[in-house]
Parts: sequence; C-alpha cells; structure tokens
Amino acid sequence: MHILKSFGFTAMIDPLGAELVSLRDKEGNEIIWTAEDVWKRHAPVLFPFVCNTPSKKYTVKGKEYAMGNHGFARDSMYTVTAYSDSSVTMTLESSDATRAQYPYDFRLDVTYTLSADGIVCTFDVRCLSDEMYFFIGGHPGFLVPFSSDKDGDFTDYDVVYEKPETIVQYIPAGNITVLDNGTTVPLTRPLFAHDVFLQDKPASSEVSLVQRSTGRKITVRYDKAGTIAVWSPYDERAHFVCLEPWAQPPVYESGTEELTEMPLATRLERDGEYRFSFEIAVD
Repeated sequence: MHILKSFGFTAMIDPLGAELVSLRDKEGNEIIWTAEDVWKRHAPVLFPFVCNTPSKKYTVKGKEYAMGNHGFARDSMYTVTAYSDSSVTMTLESSDATRAQYPYDFRLDVTYTLSADGIVCTFDVRCLSDEMYFFIGGHPGFLVPFSSDKDGDFTDYDVVYEKPETIVQYIPAGNITVLDNGTTVPLTRPLFAHDVFLQDKPASSEVSLVQRSTGRKITVRYDKAGTIAVWSPYDERAHFVCLEPWAQPPVYESGTEELTEMPLATRLERDGEYRFSFEIAVD
C-alpha cells in the first residue's frame, strides 16, 4: 500500500488494481467507500473494457475471447514506477495472462497526484502492438452519507450536474427519464433499481454529490467528450454512490461483439499514446 500526503489530504493506493482505496480530507474525514459486503471495491480502474458485451464474449478479427466486466486492470498487480510524497505512478504491462483475454500488447500507467482540491487520476495507455482497441474509465465510490455526517441519511443528498442535462434510462419495460433539462437528481434507493444511469457527451464537465442541508460536496471533474455514469447498488446496505467518468460509452452500446468494429472503442497504432484523466475535488 502506498500513502500520499500533501495539501492536507492523505491518499492510499493499492498496487493490486492500482486502486485508490482511501482519500481523507483536511479534517481527516474518509471520502472513499470502504469496500464492505455489498461492493468489495473502492475505486477500480476500468480497462480494456468499460462494462461488457451482452454475452461476456467478444471477437478480434473473428477469434473469440472472454473477459470479465470492466476488464482485467482492476484485478492485476501493478509495478510502482514513480513515487513522491504527493504522487505515485503504477504500471501494468501486457503478459501471457492478459493476452489470454485480450490479444494486444500495451503499457498502462495509472498516476495519482494530490492537489489543493483533492486528487487527480491520470491513465496513460501506450500501444505496443501494430494496433489496439480499448475502452477506459474510472469508477470511484464515495461514502453517502459523508463520514462527517454522523446523523445523515442516503436521501439527504443530491447528484448535481454543472449544467442542465436530459438523462434517460433505456430499459426493456419502458424508458425512465431521470432528469429532464435539469441539474439536480435527489438520491433515492429506487433511483438505482435499474442499475446505472449515464450521459454520453454531457453538457457538464463536472458532477457533484451534495449534502442538501450544508452544501458540502464531492465533485468529479472529467472530459465531457466522454461519458459520466452514476451508480449505487439497489441495496439498503450500500452507503455509497459512484460517479464514474469514462472516456467512451460502455462496450455494450457498440452493437457488435467484434472489437475492431466497435465504433465507440479508442484505436491506437504502434507507439500511439492516449491519456484520460479526472479529478476528485472535496469542498
């Protein structure tokens, strides 16, 4: 476990999955979900898939592969390649184990850097094959109620977008409008009865979890050319909400299981590089 301390914040990052497992604010309050029974993760790195195909299988030029939801990066061991009091970079490179699930050679650097506002998470992908196709994103889970809110409840909080959005969940039983040209979604358990809700290419470049009574908030800032998703298990034990910045929409929206034909995948040629980053700010 690697500990960063700077600007009054303290972060802990696990080389298993290069996962941010703790972020404490300037008063020592924990921000990140503590990986209890209902969800055993904190803030996994999603690569080379975000979500999955409907069958959990896919092909590359006709050859079939299978990969778990959100890819293998979240369950892989990384090597620490740079480290200071305020920043750490952890690196994952392709191996026989990754090639069994994903036929491309790559290098993935995951960097966490503390800032005056919180922490910046940066993912750098380098292609070491003739080409590669991939999806990538973050999945941080935040305690709700906040750890400083001893008497609070899940329903005392809102998801607030920077700008008005119209967000629709497309489900077999009929579409559900989560937000109609508005900015604020009050948290309720039924909100997550149909899993995640998301917005591709949102108008907003940030979204916040806001404590309604005080205005205290946790904000995720991201590249609005991608996708922002919001998720919590439909379970009373789930005292957290994930604000998930993704570089692309999820795999299943591509409409094909042939990776090289997925219009939403990012493609790199040999020695090509791709960067995706987001910031977690605590106010």
